[in-house]
Amino acid sequence: MNTSIGLTGRIARASARRPWLTIGAWLAILITAAILAGSVGNYVSPIQENLVTTEANEAEALDAELRQTVDGQEVYSETVIITSDSHRFGDPAFDAAIADAAAAVQGVEGVTAVASPTDGAPVAQNGASAMVTFHTTADAEVVTAAVDAVAALEHEGVETFVYGRESSNLAFSELAAEELARSEVFGLIAALVILVVVFGALVAAGLPLLVAIVSIITATGMGALVARVLDANGVPMSDSMTIFIAMLGLALGIDYSLLTVQRFREELAGGATVMDAITTTGATANRAVLFSGATVVVSLGGLLVVPLNTFLGIGVGVMAVAFASVAATLFLMPAVLRLVGHRVNKGRVPTAHPGMASDRWRRLATRVVKRPAWAAAAGAGLLLVIASPVLGVNFANPGPDSLPEDFVAHRANDVYVEDFGWTDTQTLVSIAGAGAAPAQVEALASAIEEDPAFEGTTVDWRGDVAFVDTHDLFDASDVQAEQAIERLRETLIPAALAGTGAEASVGGTRAYAMDEGALLASAAPWAVAIILGVSFVLLLLMFRSVVLPLKAIVMNLLGTLATFGALVAVYQWGWGSVLGLPDLDGISPYMPVMIFALVFGLSMDYHVFLLSRVKEHYDAHGDTKAAVIEGVTRTGPLITGAALIMVAVFSGFAAAGIPELSQWGFGLALGVLIDATIIRVLLVPAAMVWLDKANWYLPSWLEWLPRITHKPTEAPSATPPVSEDDREPALV
Repeated sequence: MNTSIGLTGRIARASARRPWLTIGAWLAILITAAILAGSVGNYVSPIQENLVTTEANEAEALDAELRQTVDGQEVYSETVIITSDSHRFGDPAFDAAIADAAAAVQGVEGVTAVASPTDGAPVAQNGASAMVTFHTTADAEVVTAAVDAVAALEHEGVETFVYGRESSNLAFSELAAEELARSEVFGLIAALVILVVVFGALVAAGLPLLVAIVSIITATGMGALVARVLDANGVPMSDSMTIFIAMLGLALGIDYSLLTVQRFREELAGGATVMDAITTTGATANRAVLFSGATVVVSLGGLLVVPLNTFLGIGVGVMAVAFASVAATLFLMPAVLRLVGHRVNKGRVPTAHPGMASDRWRRLATRVVKRPAWAAAAGAGLLLVIASPVLGVNFANPGPDSLPEDFVAHRANDVYVEDFGWTDTQTLVSIAGAGAAPAQVEALASAIEEDPAFEGTTVDWRGDVAFVDTHDLFDASDVQAEQAIERLRETLIPAALAGTGAEASVGGTRAYAMDEGALLASAAPWAVAIILGVSFVLLLLMFRSVVLPLKAIVMNLLGTLATFGALVAVYQWGWGSVLGLPDLDGISPYMPVMIFALVFGLSMDYHVFLLSRVKEHYDAHGDTKAAVIEGVTRTGPLITGAALIMVAVFSGFAAAGIPELSQWGFGLALGVLIDATIIRVLLVPAAMVWLDKANWYLPSWLEWLPRITHKPTEAPSATPPVSEDDREPALV
């Protein structure tokens, strides 16, 4: 058999030769994946957890062991908040609401230790709010039942709702599921419209959507399997995995298969038979998809070095969906194209001819090639302007007030701040070996109470261990909140416990977030190094050039920097408020590494698509300018269409009420848009024209690298007879 078609060409031909067998195998894969996907909720969690032990972990582990465990079973502490604008504690209506709330949760099986204000539960000084505290077993169904029981209560002028870690997590998961569903529906509709415009045919437009749906189901099943294995080994998986599979599954599935479908249509329009069109598509477009997907899968493995379960979830989710999208494009799409054949152009709408190059893109590419200096200056200048706000970036975790007003954490925070005078978070100091230093522990509690960042400090003794609990007064985004934890760790505790032998560890929401930030900062350089290194190596292998990988890295770094700058302007400066986007005090600390990794990976998709077409033409004619014009002309509509689909999908997430999800969606949408327009249209063509033959420079000591052709040199020689091989099977 002729080997010029390469591995991907042989895969495409083999899959298309027995289309029903291929599709049957994929149906079996889908059924298995769907079964696995149905259990994914049992193995992922919205709780952000460290994968290594920090000081905050030590404090909370001791608290969980001695105070959050009953008869060997973990329990959750939850609170019913009773608040009113018109009634006060002591009024019959208000007291009746308290009594009913206590009775409601007491009646839920699995609820224990119910405490009303008469038992010492807090009451606001102004009497406008009070609490009923209770414990539940570590069972989401029990918490849900308690939440539903309280929600069923009705008292005129009095509001009651449950607030606590587990109830908030359940509410957050429900909100995230709603946002995901809405965004996916919006993305599907937008994608179909854009695909129809790009392809000009309904059948062709539907094929990438088919691959995207297959990719999402397959990736979710893969992710569920990984999460199950990790859970069995005590490693928690974040639900960010399912979020990013949903977010990127539609985008990547369409992205890869779009290139394949268009190349198939071009080959048919050029007179090729169905099987030869599939083979050529497999040898060219599918090869670009394979390398592009490999870059995403392997480079985003860099996220796995960050010891936070959020990044573990993102990394596993993106790698799974990229792998599934590539697999479906390489193996399933050729079989589908064989069955569809020339019917791929059915359902024509009055747009471009399927095999015709775009005159508008050719004119644009010609202008850029003729004026590379102008194009480069315009592109670089625009990127630097967009990136400039990054000089004033402030990193801060979004507070509860950035969530939707009807969300439980937002409502609870309003009550805590307005009526109790503190925020909705607490700081915990766990002190082991404190039995020999009770006076010093009490002195520490007094010092904490006197500190301007804390209030309502109490000491709880459990044998030889003391727990100092205190309420935080500063909002999470306030720099004084972090300074308070540092002061507690570095000044107050050492001064009080020096020489006692007692060992203290500081935990709580603020301390935990600070420790997470420290872990992220220490791992980020390694993640970036892996992403850049792997991308360089894969591009080096694909194009046998050291110049192209370096240029791609520089271009993508510029695009990522511009994306960061826009994030600062939109969220930190508040420019996005006119669009209904959250107005935040700073950018989430997770954004730099996460946005860098994903935007870089997605940008490499377009870089590979464009360079593959340029290289194909250059290998045939040796003319850089003509190759650049041809590459931009042929890929411009596809890259733009794919980018618009991604922008549409990600924009749905940008409109979400969850600040982190909104920042993720906006950052990815803008990053893709910048890459597909400014970088791909102006900077890359200009740079390639300037470099000319230097684009393909490879040191002599690397000549041993394998040569990868970018177009089959001849038609496949050993094929079945045309009457059998090129006949379009009937669609059943």
